[in-house]
Formats: sequence, C-alpha cells, structure tokens
Amino acid sequence: MVDRYPLCCPLYVAPATKGSVELHYTIPDLLDMGCAYDYEPTLQQWTSQGWEAYTFKEFRIAAEEVALGLTAEGLTCLDPEGERPRIGLLLESDIHWALVDMGSAIARMITVPLDKAQPFSTIGWIVSDANLKVLVVSTWKTLQRFYRQVQHVELIIVVEESPPPAWTLSGPTMKTLGEIRRQGRLVHTETAIQDLKEQIHPDDLATIVYNSDASGHVKGAMLSHRNLTGNIWAAFSSMPGLVAGTPEVALSFLPLNHIFARSFIYGHFGFGHHVYFSVPKRVFWHLAMVKPTIFITVPRLLEKVYERVAQAQRQAYGLKHTWLHWGWQLAHRYELPSFYRWLLGHSVFNNLRQAFGGNIRYLLCGGAALRPEIMTFFNGVGIPVKQGYGLTETSSVLSYTRDRWLQSGTVGAPIPGVEMRLAADGEVLVHSPYTMVGYYHDPEATAAAIDAYGWFHTGDFGEFSLDGLLTLHGCKKELFKLSTGKYVAPVPMEAQLEAAPIVKHALLVGPGQKFCGVLIVPDFDRLRSILQANGAHFGDRAWLVDDLLGDFLRDADVSVLARAHYQTLIDQLNDQLPSWSTIKRFALVHSKVGALGSRQQRYRVYAQEIETLYQEAAAQVPPRRPARLYQRWRRLRLCDWRNVTLMAKPTSLNDG
Repeated sequence: MVDRYPLCCPLYVAPATKGSVELHYTIPDLLDMGCAYDYEPTLQQWTSQGWEAYTFKEFRIAAEEVALGLTAEGLTCLDPEGERPRIGLLLESDIHWALVDMGSAIARMITVPLDKAQPFSTIGWIVSDANLKVLVVSTWKTLQRFYRQVQHVELIIVVEESPPPAWTLSGPTMKTLGEIRRQGRLVHTETAIQDLKEQIHPDDLATIVYNSDASGHVKGAMLSHRNLTGNIWAAFSSMPGLVAGTPEVALSFLPLNHIFARSFIYGHFGFGHHVYFSVPKRVFWHLAMVKPTIFITVPRLLEKVYERVAQAQRQAYGLKHTWLHWGWQLAHRYELPSFYRWLLGHSVFNNLRQAFGGNIRYLLCGGAALRPEIMTFFNGVGIPVKQGYGLTETSSVLSYTRDRWLQSGTVGAPIPGVEMRLAADGEVLVHSPYTMVGYYHDPEATAAAIDAYGWFHTGDFGEFSLDGLLTLHGCKKELFKLSTGKYVAPVPMEAQLEAAPIVKHALLVGPGQKFCGVLIVPDFDRLRSILQANGAHFGDRAWLVDDLLGDFLRDADVSVLARAHYQTLIDQLNDQLPSWSTIKRFALVHSKVGALGSRQQRYRVYAQEIETLYQEAAAQVPPRRPARLYQRWRRLRLCDWRNVTLMAKPTSLNDG
C-alpha cells in the first residue's frame, strides 16, 4: 500500500515472524482443507448421553445437504435489489449453528446472526432491515417467544424435530432442519455441489453482523468470505507452535453470533482441529473432561477464577496459608524463571492447572480488556494466557500477545496483513484486507468509519511502545465494554434517566466491570416535593446540597423511600434493555466540578464513588461454602468416568 495518509505518525505492522496473508479462500474452502488431512478431525456435541462425535467429512455432507435443501426451496436466487438472500440464525451456539452457517455459505446465502438476549424491538428491526428471507431457530419455544417479530419471513426452519404447534398454522411456512436436509439429500451429487461451490467468490458477502452503536441503535457490519478467512488464517498462522494438520483439541463455549468465537471455528476447520461445543454453565466441567489445548474466553471467566483463588489463599491458615501466599506473590512477578513457573503450576496451583484440563497451550482472551495482574498470574502458574484485540468491523483479530511480544497490560502486536497507526488525538487507525465492506444500508456511517484513504477508525484510544506493542486507553466513541465482552451504549440510557424530574444528571459506569452501574445526581427540590407527597417528614432540616446525602444516610425512612423511587426508574429502564446491559446497582452522589466534561474525565472525577459502588457489590455477594480449593474439580474426580466417552466413534449427524 502507498502510505498517503496525511498524518505523519509511525506505521506499525506485524513482527517479522511466522505468519502469512492468504486472501483467496472461502469459508467452505477451509472445511475442505480440514477434510483433506490424513487423520479425521471431529466435531463433538454434548448431549445428555455424552459426547456425539462427527467427522469433518460427515459434517461437510450434512452442510451440503442443507445447501441443496435451501436451493430446492427456491431460496438462493437474487432478490429484486440484486442481492443474495439473507438467512437469520437464532440458534444455540452448538454444532447446528455451525452446520446451518456452513450450509448457507455453500448456498451463497448471507447469514445474519441474532441474539435472543436482545429486546424484541431490536430483533424485529434487524429482521426488517436485513429483509430476512429465511429464519432458523433452535426450538419451537424460542420461535414462540419471537413469533410476532419474525412473521414476515418466507420460511422458518426449526432444528427441533417435532410437529409444528397449533399456534404456527396461520403464519409463514414451517419446516424442520431434518426436512430441509432430506430434500437436499435427494438431489445430492458431486456435480451439484461442485456447481454451487464454483459460484462462490472470496469477495462475496458472507454475513451481516449487527452491533449496537453509541446511540443505542444497531448497525450491520458486512463481512466477505475474504475478510473472515484471511483474518483467521493470519491469526492462526502467526500463533507460535501452531501448525496446520496437527490434532489440537479446542473447547468452544462463547456465543457464535459474536465474530470472535465464530471466526475461531473457521480457523479450527482450516487447521484440522478437534472441536468440542460446550455451554457456559458446563464449561469448567468440560475443561477438566476434554483437556483442550486451545481455549478462547472473555475476561469475566478468568476474573471469576482469579477471585476464587485469591479468596482461597486468604482463607487458608497455617502452613497451607504460607505456601499459597508465597505462590500467590511469586506468580504476580512479571519475569519469572521457567523453574518457578513449573513449580507453581505443578505444585502450588496444580489444582488450578488441572481445572483447565492440564494441557492448555493457547488460552486466548478477547472481547474486552483483561486486567494486567490477572494475565501475569495465569502465565506465572503455567496457563499461557494471550490477550487479543479486534472488532466485528475488522473480522475479529487485529493484534494479540505472543512470543517476546507477550506483555501484560498490552494487546500485543498486529497480525500479518494489519497496519496500524495513531491519529492526532490518539485514536487507533487500522488498514487491512480484513476490514468490513461497510455498514448495511448505512453509507453515512460507513464513510464516518472508513476514511478516504481506507483507514478504519476504531474509536479506541491507544499508544504503542518502542517494541510496537499496543496499549488501549479507553474509547473515543460513546461505547464501552463489560468484562463479559458485551458492548453497552450509555448515552441513551443516561438520557432516559435524566428525563425523570428527580434526576439532574446520570453517569453510567462499568467499563471492564462485570455489570453496569449508574451514579445519579438527584434534583433535590423535585425529590423533596415527591417525598413529602408520599408522607415523608423532614422537620426544619435545611435542604442544602452539601447535607442532603448525609441526611439520607442518617434517616433510614427517608433513605429507603428515596431509593425506592430511583430503583423504580431503573427497573423501568431495565425492562427495555438487553439482559447484559441492565443496571444492577446505583449510587446517589453530589454534583462535582469537572463532572460535565468528556466521559473519561467524568470517570476520573467520580473514581472514588465508582470504586465504592463495585466494592459494595462485591461485599454483598454471599461467600461460597468454604472447603478446599476448587470443589468442582474435586467433585469431578469422583465422577464415574466409565460412562463418559471423550473421543467416541464418529456417527452420522442425527437428522430426525
């Protein structure tokens, strides 16, 4: 690329290490590569009877049947606007998600992932904006929940193999996934599949992924086959020691409607890895059972483990306390000799290492910022954690820590094909072949995100070290991420709270935390009038700004009554929000000088109040039953392993 960007700032690229840029693959190409290895990689789905294993070849045949079944329904033709038809995926993050996604890619349909945790209005808007022609859902129960929002699609496909309930008789055409596959099986030939695949081009649009923007609305990022396959190939090929065709074992539990987890599934296809599909509530059980070598997660999971280890070493006593405390302090040292790492991982914190399966080679954390001390600790005990950075608009990974670029507090160095630089105000700019095509039906937003020189403006502030390592310092855009990896748009939530007469100012908090909180500056005059109308008596007390909150704390009746009014406001707001962005706690605060500046400035002004809010939340969490370290692992060791088959003989995909 000719560097014509007008800002005279350094250009940062991938280190001159292993890794390659491959831009000629499609998503089905990666599955074909996995099927070509001498051994047979498998996809494992957890069921009530244990793991069901399917070879890549069996999975490919099933996906081809889905593609031909969709074609037989007449669903793969261009729409009146000349675009490929869109298919919505309202599915659990299991093998059926991957199956429908791959079948749609072979049929040249554009997938639109949907999150059932989103509000009904958001689901309905996406269905309308994307003009979905087909919707695939996991169960009839899920369909019933969103039935009113999806009645305009032509065909609804349900994975669950049971007759349609009576309430579906007057709606769109209904079929099960098994029926679609059987239709495709009737016309399945090598020639028919070859004809479909020859029509797929790397520049074809593969998916539209909707995410919230700063205003609280959602925008659809359009990603091509080239964007997705090129990005994950660059990330995997630059991973130290990871070689295509080696039978690594991966455990997947993150939502596949997010690009982070989804792109890794594509990478596992291309590199021929065994993949186990788990769910959050079973992930620790499956980690110990499956013993994966590759595991991706969000910071919240590691935070929970870290907090429990910290609690265990604090509550221990005698020699055990001394032993754990020594290991805890040692594990937080940034540079630790390999002998001490081995000692910590195989002796002091052996239970912790075994809880992750004991074989982890690549534990990649993304979706939000990971606290430096947590990353240092896990690496210190022999669990190699790598922190990554990326966005949906960049097809997932932009940079991650590796080799000598493994430094806590940073998000590492760029992957091959990615060029980075900083704008004058410190915003991170990116130029790569993995950047989205644009926002669907929103050329203005596209022009605002991708400038005339092809640089994507991430909306994140950062700085580079002399070694080219990127450190992030907050958001330029009015968005922030929780430690769960979920985006939150604070502005519309604050505006709705401030519309209430008893709220003068509201500040939503939670970047890097596990939940959202809000600081509220009350409108004292309005609040007093409302409380008096509800029977509160204040006597002759002066309602001075400096004394009001102190009065609340001293007068329990007034405090309870006032807080009840604010809690009602918050409950009304929460009813309209996705579950991940609901407000869990609030605090009443004074207005401060400097509290009307930028969001980052307001966070600095109210730093003490924010810290207190989350400290009180942590203090109110009831302690777990004490006992020894990692009870779940101890219980797991007592299970009857004879009833569990980890690498079961592959069987055909159940189509009902």
